[in-house]
Formats: sequence, structure tokens, C-alpha cells
Amino acid sequence: MADERKDAGTAAAAGTVNELLMAGLELGQVLERGLRERAGLSVNQFNVLRVVAGRETGTAHAVDLTRVLGMSSAHATTVLHQLEERGLVQRHESAMDRRRRAVTVTDQGRELLQAAFPLLGDLEDRISSVLGPEEQRLHLRSQLRQLRLALRHGLTAQEWDDCVGP
Repeated sequence: MADERKDAGTAAAAGTVNELLMAGLELGQVLERGLRERAGLSVNQFNVLRVVAGRETGTAHAVDLTRVLGMSSAHATTVLHQLEERGLVQRHESAMDRRRRAVTVTDQGRELLQAAFPLLGDLEDRISSVLGPEEQRLHLRSQLRQLRLALRHGLTAQEWDDCVGP
């Protein structure tokens, strides 16, 4: 019985989930290092800037960040405070709901975001160079997207809530 558990644990450690977890961790570390060197941003700060700047209205709220980035509201507030202290975002009282504060990216924040964006292209190029021909890369990207969406839809609300945080 103990041997069966050991074999199952060994199989899991060598499985697809493990490879995805390790790839995600390593990619996150490379991205974090590059963002800090290039723009002085953490991955969370970069993602918040991307989400706010990418909104059609150019304005977001903390609830948008919790939904899109999977951050807790407390963590979203912390990251917004860090960005606001650096002059990269501004928070304004919402015209529609005074309990909510609208967030916009400042010109300085947009400049920093534009300086950081090439890092994503660099990483894409580096990864693509080892993944084979374009058809193979497109197929892998499609499979990864399907996997990500299946995981998101497969989690119960409680499991999803438990995943939220810094």
C-alpha cells in the first residue's frame, strides 16, 4: 500500500500539472526580475497597470482587479497604494458610486508601462525559439488557453475564493 502511494506521488511529481507549475514559477521569476530591472515594477504592479490602462474607459476599480487578476481586495488596495505613491496611478471618487474609487494610469505610469512591455515580447521570442515551428506554437498556445479556461470553470466558487491573494 505504501509503495502504491509512493508510485502515485512520483507519477504526480513527474506529471503535466507539475511541469505547468514549475514552468509558471520559473516564468514568473524571470518576468519579476526583468520588470524590476527595466521598470522597477513587481509583476503584480505591472499587471495592475496593464489592466487599468487596457480598460476601454481608461478607468478601473479595485473590484475589476480582484476579478481579472485574482487578487484579494486587500492586496489590490495595497498594490494601488504603492502605484499611487510613485505617481503611476491616480484614484478619484467615482461619479456613480461614492463608496468606490476610480483608478486611472498617469502619463508617468503609461511611460513606465510602455518601457516594460518589450519584456513580454522578449520572453515570447525566447520561449518560441525552443517550441518549434509556428504551427506547433499556435497549437500549444490554444491548448494552454483551453486548459486555463477549463481549470477556471472547473473550480468551485469556494476553491476559486481560496486561490485569491497576493
